[in-house]
Amino acid sequence: MKNQKKETWRIIVGIISIVFIIFMWVKNDIVALYTTMPKEQVIPLIITTIMVSLLKISVIAGIVLIIKWIIKKK
Repeated sequence: MKNQKKETWRIIVGIISIVFIIFMWVKNDIVALYTTMPKEQVIPLIITTIMVSLLKISVIAGIVLIIKWIIKKK
């Protein structure tokens, strides 16, 4: 039963992170930005976008896990 709860939290964190990243990409219109740029500038921008997205995932996961830890501690 305990393992099931851990798995549920991981799924929730993953879903929240993915939804947030998709929302930010749509809000910033990333696809239109890539199509208007020269090809030699697209690769560094894609790498930067991926790194920033991974950082966002880590922050969101960290916040959710800290909240979970605080709730369990009480």
